[in-house]
Amino acid sequence: MQFDKAVGNLIIGQSGGPTPVINASLAGALAQLRAQGFTGRVFGMSGGLEQFMSGREPLELGYLSDTQIQQLARTSGGALGSCRVKLGPDSYNAILNLFKRYDIHYLLYSGGNGSMRTPLALSTAAEAVGYELYCVGIPKTIDNDLVGMDHTPGYGSAARWIAQHTQDTGLDLYTMRGFDQFKVLEVMGRHSGWLAAASLLAKFRPNDPPHIVLLPEQVFDETAFLTEVQEVYRREGCVLVVASEGIQNADGQYLAELGLGELGRDANGQALLSLGSVADYLCNLVKTRLGIKARYDKPATLQRGAACVSEVDRDEAFRLGQAAVDYTLAGKTGIMPGLKRLSNEPYICEIVPFNLNDIVGKEKQLSAEYFVDGKLDEEKVRDYVKPLIGPPLKEPFKF
Repeated sequence: MQFDKAVGNLIIGQSGGPTPVINASLAGALAQLRAQGFTGRVFGMSGGLEQFMSGREPLELGYLSDTQIQQLARTSGGALGSCRVKLGPDSYNAILNLFKRYDIHYLLYSGGNGSMRTPLALSTAAEAVGYELYCVGIPKTIDNDLVGMDHTPGYGSAARWIAQHTQDTGLDLYTMRGFDQFKVLEVMGRHSGWLAAASLLAKFRPNDPPHIVLLPEQVFDETAFLTEVQEVYRREGCVLVVASEGIQNADGQYLAELGLGELGRDANGQALLSLGSVADYLCNLVKTRLGIKARYDKPATLQRGAACVSEVDRDEAFRLGQAAVDYTLAGKTGIMPGLKRLSNEPYICEIVPFNLNDIVGKEKQLSAEYFVDGKLDEEKVRDYVKPLIGPPLKEPFKF
């Protein structure tokens, strides 16, 4: 369907965990609505879809000045507020009734693969009852796991933070290796190891940390792990491991759950890995089996909220917000703008549409091309991630 003219109002929502640049997409959308001369009211879901459904009045966003929009683009966290909620058919009907109440005919929804069920389902539900509603997703996730896209906004900034934190942790560990001997840096990533892989940008020499990177894409082998730890320790005097929170053993158990029992589940049935600790498990394993002193860092939500932002990432997030507006005002629905890499040197990405049907409920993992003989292809990983983080990390001095 196409509108003969722009009618009704527009609402924007943010869903799931924030990223350092999710607000840049919101700012891009607001800037583009102004540039397009949109005459309807522009609403924002305050506290996410859950609060909107509970009766909280949406925010009026149309009054923001250009200066405020620029400030918004450089603010981390989710300015509108977010939620994690599982919706059913009755919920979608209730949302449509609220949209009718506010004369909303355009929806922009920022989220990951789980969150995109909402705009897809609302688009279908609206069509079923003959209500004009144009739903467009805006990609965001530090996990970088949206299928089809080269990468997702939020990943480049989180990858930069992980790489820098890995380098800093490694320098600290080498400084204190007569006292500190083994350390684990636990990073986010339930089913995909893109964030953990980004730690390889901290390496400038073959023996630089991280010495071991553990990914959800590979089954954890306790014997092989302990053997590798011993080898690195004999050679370097210390060992730095970067581990994704979602690594599992051959029995399909999350290491974060071992010894702790059931961690509980969220609204979507996912294990609450944040309540456990794969890093704690690995440290106890190394201490008891190898007698090596061990400690860990678990930065948790700092990874997705730190102000260590890649300007490349922020610019792409802003442009994706703009593209989402262009799509929805053109009468398109059930789609999401995403990034397609055209070249690496120079780095060029274009924005192309993706069907939400191809994204919902699917996850992009590191494919076989990123591994050689069961090990990460470090050069290939660095080639992929490096253009996304902005200026490269600086090589530290070493005697």
